Amino acid sequence: MFQLLRRLRGNQSGTSIIEFGIAGPVVLMAIIGCVEFGRFFWIRNTLEHAIEEAGRFAVINKSASASTIQTQVRNKVMGISPSVIVVTVTDTAGPSVTYRTIVATTTASGTTPAGYVSLVGGFLPVTRLPLRAETRVVVPQ
Repeated sequence: MFQLLRRLRGNQSGTSIIEFGIAGPVVLMAIIGCVEFGRFFWIRNTLEHAIEEAGRFAVINKSASASTIQTQVRNKVMGISPSVIVVTVTDTAGPSVTYRTIVATTTASGTTPAGYVSLVGGFLPVTRLPLRAETRVVVPQ
Protein backbone atom coordinates (compact mmCIF):
# COMPACT_ATOMS: atom_id res chain seq x y z
CA MET A 1 0.00 0.00 0.00
CA PHE A 2 2.80 2.44 0.92
CA GLN A 3 4.62 1.63 -2.29
CA LEU A 4 1.46 2.48 -4.33
CA LEU A 5 1.10 5.83 -2.54
CA ARG A 6 4.78 6.65 -3.10
CA ARG A 7 4.42 5.85 -6.78
CA LEU A 8 1.24 8.00 -7.16
CA ARG A 9 2.83 10.90 -5.30
CA GLY A 10 5.67 11.04 -7.82
CA ASN A 11 3.34 10.82 -10.85
CA GLN A 12 2.91 14.28 -12.43
CA SER A 13 0.80 13.34 -15.49
CA GLY A 14 -2.54 15.11 -15.44
CA THR A 15 -1.54 18.13 -13.37
CA SER A 16 -1.73 20.47 -16.35
CA ILE A 17 -5.36 19.55 -17.03
CA ILE A 18 -6.24 20.20 -13.39
CA GLU A 19 -4.45 23.56 -13.49
CA PHE A 20 -6.27 24.44 -16.70
CA GLY A 21 -9.58 23.39 -15.13
CA ILE A 22 -8.97 25.84 -12.29
CA ALA A 23 -7.47 28.76 -14.25
CA GLY A 24 -9.28 28.33 -17.59
CA PRO A 25 -12.72 29.63 -16.57
CA VAL A 26 -11.18 32.65 -14.83
CA VAL A 27 -9.13 33.59 -17.90
CA LEU A 28 -12.10 32.99 -20.21
CA MET A 29 -14.37 35.23 -18.10
CA ALA A 30 -11.70 37.95 -18.10
CA ILE A 31 -11.45 37.81 -21.90
CA ILE A 32 -15.24 37.87 -22.34
CA GLY A 33 -15.48 40.76 -19.87
CA CYS A 34 -12.89 42.78 -21.78
CA VAL A 35 -14.67 42.19 -25.07
CA GLU A 36 -18.09 43.08 -23.65
CA PHE A 37 -16.95 46.24 -21.92
CA GLY A 38 -15.18 47.23 -25.13
CA ARG A 39 -18.44 46.65 -27.02
CA PHE A 40 -20.35 48.72 -24.44
CA PHE A 41 -17.97 51.67 -24.75
CA TRP A 42 -18.08 51.40 -28.55
CA ILE A 43 -21.90 51.57 -28.48
CA ARG A 44 -21.76 54.48 -26.02
CA ASN A 45 -19.25 56.30 -28.21
CA THR A 46 -21.37 55.86 -31.34
CA LEU A 47 -24.41 57.20 -29.46
CA GLU A 48 -22.45 60.23 -28.28
CA HIS A 49 -21.15 60.76 -31.82
CA ALA A 50 -24.70 60.55 -33.18
CA ILE A 51 -25.88 63.13 -30.65
CA GLU A 52 -23.03 65.49 -31.56
CA GLU A 53 -23.80 65.08 -35.28
CA ALA A 54 -27.48 65.81 -34.57
CA GLY A 55 -26.41 68.94 -32.70
CA ARG A 56 -24.38 70.10 -35.70
CA PHE A 57 -27.36 69.34 -37.93
CA ALA A 58 -29.61 71.44 -35.65
CA VAL A 59 -27.21 74.39 -35.83
CA ILE A 60 -26.96 74.27 -39.63
CA ASN A 61 -30.70 73.67 -40.16
CA LYS A 62 -32.27 76.18 -37.78
CA SER A 63 -35.84 75.18 -38.62
CA ALA A 64 -35.26 71.42 -38.22
CA SER A 65 -38.08 69.74 -36.32
CA ALA A 66 -37.60 67.45 -33.33
CA SER A 67 -38.61 64.40 -35.37
CA THR A 68 -35.98 65.22 -38.02
CA ILE A 69 -33.31 65.46 -35.34
CA GLN A 70 -34.49 62.18 -33.78
CA THR A 71 -34.21 60.50 -37.18
CA GLN A 72 -30.68 61.88 -37.58
CA VAL A 73 -29.64 60.32 -34.26
CA ARG A 74 -31.26 56.94 -34.97
CA ASN A 75 -29.65 56.72 -38.43
CA LYS A 76 -26.14 57.25 -37.03
CA VAL A 77 -26.18 54.82 -34.07
CA MET A 78 -24.54 51.41 -34.55
CA GLY A 79 -24.44 48.39 -32.27
CA ILE A 80 -28.00 48.54 -30.98
CA SER A 81 -31.36 48.69 -32.65
CA PRO A 82 -32.47 52.26 -33.47
CA SER A 83 -35.97 51.39 -32.27
CA VAL A 84 -34.80 51.16 -28.61
CA ILE A 85 -33.35 54.69 -28.60
CA VAL A 86 -35.48 57.48 -27.17
CA VAL A 87 -34.40 60.94 -28.32
CA THR A 88 -35.82 64.06 -26.70
CA VAL A 89 -35.25 67.53 -28.11
CA THR A 90 -35.91 70.51 -25.82
CA ASP A 91 -35.70 74.13 -26.94
CA THR A 92 -35.00 76.92 -24.44
CA ALA A 93 -35.38 80.44 -25.80
CA GLY A 94 -32.87 83.10 -24.82
CA PRO A 95 -32.78 86.82 -25.70
CA SER A 96 -31.14 86.37 -29.10
CA VAL A 97 -30.52 82.63 -29.36
CA THR A 98 -32.29 79.35 -28.79
CA TYR A 99 -30.59 76.60 -26.82
CA ARG A 100 -31.44 73.14 -28.12
CA THR A 101 -30.78 70.21 -25.78
CA ILE A 102 -30.71 66.73 -27.33
CA VAL A 103 -30.79 63.71 -25.02
CA ALA A 104 -30.71 60.04 -26.08
CA THR A 105 -31.35 57.04 -23.81
CA THR A 106 -32.28 53.44 -24.45
CA THR A 107 -35.71 51.96 -23.74
CA ALA A 108 -36.73 48.60 -22.35
CA SER A 109 -36.20 45.64 -24.68
CA GLY A 110 -37.17 42.18 -23.51
CA THR A 111 -36.03 41.67 -19.91
CA THR A 112 -33.66 44.64 -19.94
CA PRO A 113 -35.13 47.65 -18.09
CA ALA A 114 -35.19 51.12 -19.58
CA GLY A 115 -31.88 52.94 -19.89
CA TYR A 116 -29.68 49.84 -19.90
CA VAL A 117 -27.69 47.81 -22.44
CA SER A 118 -27.44 44.06 -21.88
CA LEU A 119 -24.04 42.35 -21.80
CA VAL A 120 -23.35 38.72 -22.85
CA GLY A 121 -27.02 37.79 -22.75
CA GLY A 122 -27.07 37.51 -18.95
CA PHE A 123 -24.09 35.16 -18.51
CA LEU A 124 -22.04 37.70 -16.55
CA PRO A 125 -23.07 38.92 -13.09
CA VAL A 126 -23.10 42.50 -14.45
CA THR A 127 -25.66 42.23 -17.20
CA ARG A 128 -26.98 45.78 -17.52
CA LEU A 129 -25.22 49.09 -17.81
CA PRO A 130 -26.83 52.53 -18.30
CA LEU A 131 -26.58 54.21 -21.69
CA ARG A 132 -27.28 57.93 -22.07
CA ALA A 133 -25.85 60.78 -24.14
CA GLU A 134 -26.62 64.48 -24.13
CA THR A 135 -25.57 67.64 -25.95
CA ARG A 136 -26.63 71.26 -25.90
CA VAL A 137 -26.14 73.56 -28.88
CA VAL A 138 -26.84 77.19 -29.61
CA VAL A 139 -29.18 77.78 -32.55
CA PRO A 140 -29.06 81.44 -33.69
CA GLN A 141 -32.43 83.05 -34.37
